[in-house]
Amino acid sequence: MNTVQSPLSSSSQVSSPLRRFGRRGALVLSSLLALSVLLEVFLAGGGIFTSSSWWPLHIILGLVLTLFPIVFLLLAWMGQLGRESVWLGVLTLLLIILQSFLVEIPRRIGLPILSALHPVNAVVIFGLAVFLAQRAWHGVRSDR
Repeated sequence: MNTVQSPLSSSSQVSSPLRRFGRRGALVLSSLLALSVLLEVFLAGGGIFTSSSWWPLHIILGLVLTLFPIVFLLLAWMGQLGRESVWLGVLTLLLIILQSFLVEIPRRIGLPILSALHPVNAVVIFGLAVFLAQRAWHGVRSDR
C-alpha cells in the first residue's frame, strides 16, 4: 500500500508526547506572537494619539517579542514541523531584530523616511506569525 507522507507527519503512526508538545507549544507561541504584534500596534497608537507614557510599554514588549521566535524554533524542531517552519521562524526572529534598528538608524544616517518601514515590518511579522500558527495548527490536527 502506498501512502504519502506530508511534511508534518512522521514515519510512525503513533504521535510521540514530545512531538505533540512541540506542535501545541508552537501553535500557542505563534498565536501569542500574532496577538502581541497587535498589542504593539495598540501601544504605538497610544503613544501617538494620547501620551508618550505609552512608549516604554511598546519598547519593553518589543524586546520581549524577540524571545518568541527563539522558543518557537525549539518547539518547531521538537514538533517536527518541517524545515519551512524552522526557516520562517528564523526569518521572523531576524525581522523582529531588524524592527529595533528601523526606528533609530535611518535618522542617524540622514534617511528618516526609512523609519516608515517600521510599521510595514510589523505587518510582515504579524503575517508570518499567523502563517506559522496555521502550519502548527495543521501539525496539531495531524496528530489526532
